[in-house]
Amino acid sequence: MSDSPKKTRVLFIKYHEAADQQPLSKKAAEKLGIFPSLALAGLAAWVRQHGFPVGIIDLHVENLLPVDANDRVRHFAPDIVALTSKTLGWPAVIEIAQMVRKAAPKATIVVGGPHMSIYPKESMSWDCFDIAVVGDGEETMLEICERIESGSSLDDVAGCVVRKAGGELVQNPARALPKDINKYPMTAWDLIPVSDYHCLTLLKPFATMVTTRGCPWHCGYCSQVYSEKLRFREVGLVVDEMEYLEKTHGVREIVFFDETFTIGKRRMLAFSEEVQRRGLKVKFNIRARVDTVDRDVVRALKKAGLRSIHMGVEAGTDRVLKIMNKQITREQTEQAFRICREEGVDTRGYFMVGYYDSTPDDVEDMISFASGLGLDWASFSVATALPATDLYRIAQERGYVDGDFWKQYTIDGGGFIPQLETETFTAEQLRAYRTKAYMKFYLRPDLIRRKLSKSEGREELMEMLGGASVLGEIIKSTVMKRIPEVGLGKWGTV
Repeated sequence: MSDSPKKTRVLFIKYHEAADQQPLSKKAAEKLGIFPSLALAGLAAWVRQHGFPVGIIDLHVENLLPVDANDRVRHFAPDIVALTSKTLGWPAVIEIAQMVRKAAPKATIVVGGPHMSIYPKESMSWDCFDIAVVGDGEETMLEICERIESGSSLDDVAGCVVRKAGGELVQNPARALPKDINKYPMTAWDLIPVSDYHCLTLLKPFATMVTTRGCPWHCGYCSQVYSEKLRFREVGLVVDEMEYLEKTHGVREIVFFDETFTIGKRRMLAFSEEVQRRGLKVKFNIRARVDTVDRDVVRALKKAGLRSIHMGVEAGTDRVLKIMNKQITREQTEQAFRICREEGVDTRGYFMVGYYDSTPDDVEDMISFASGLGLDWASFSVATALPATDLYRIAQERGYVDGDFWKQYTIDGGGFIPQLETETFTAEQLRAYRTKAYMKFYLRPDLIRRKLSKSEGREELMEMLGGASVLGEIIKSTVMKRIPEVGLGKWGTV
């Protein structure tokens, strides 16, 4: 902790994420879950550690429009306002920045997040932003704070696109990635309403954490753009934060949002041993790749409190998996989920409809595969060509999208996001297949019986009832007419 309090006041604002849940309604999206922003709360902890007074406003969890936060921004009197943006949330972030420009006209408005790493200069074409942070934000954000505190120029801050006094945009050299992420403090949980966050399938109150950065894989649909280099947080620090969350905030479940939590068997076993040594009761769930699932690891994690494991399956055939550059096989998928099922860990699989060069038979195979894996939960999405992905590059080359759609979307501040269509599938067919997949998976009698037989009977029932309402929203979002090529059969007209 810095022993010299600073005068520069820093306010972090999270946008309302309902826009990220397309095509679901706001009501259905909020049933699926509202999660804290680790990016902003982590940055808040870091700059506060260096003596800067900070605050956080989460528009999503408070269900506020930007205009509703006008008076709070003015009352906080920030010198810096920091925002983060994913691509789908870009229009909402612009709206917040425009509100801040009026409420605190002298504040420096900083924007970061994944979208800045793809279209930084295009994003800065909006004059409501003063500076865009590209890549990991801690060191850059701290330098911005210190320069404003000392009255120094921001023009040459590394890792940024800066709007100079005359309006000229300058993209400065990239900042080296921090090798040691252990120096960063735990998330500023005291600044956010932990008990107000919720999710359909999580024990409440819950919290979220990340223990690694980077991803060495290159799945064709993923826009993870920060770093291939993996960086790990020390096991002791991870468990320190878990212990704090359990004892201070009464957290019952922690969601680890690492791209792949299960990397490194020795690390996993050490983590499990430390959680058990401290006698923690908090449950947790993780994301993993099927080719990193090991029985010894799953068994150890289960003893430590593992409640569920989420894995991207995406396709039901090895041919489509290869097109996606997923670097897994159907056999590995079956084995991974079998291990989890046998060790008593709940599972969720993620699947994708309509990837390029897939056929109706491939989609039918995927639906059957999903229903036969013994999963507790499944999520089905229509393939979306996100920026900075191989899928987007192919979509541009083949004319599935018009030019650089996302670049224009950034400059325009939003717009209608077209459904990816190929030579094989229309948008309506893809939506119908998605609905068919959900109905075939969740209306299986064996799945319903299994859920109701679990020890957490009442919570499982509430999850199922909430899930049924979301399923209804998905069905309603599908064009209500029969599409013969989909062959819905007994599932009816959609």
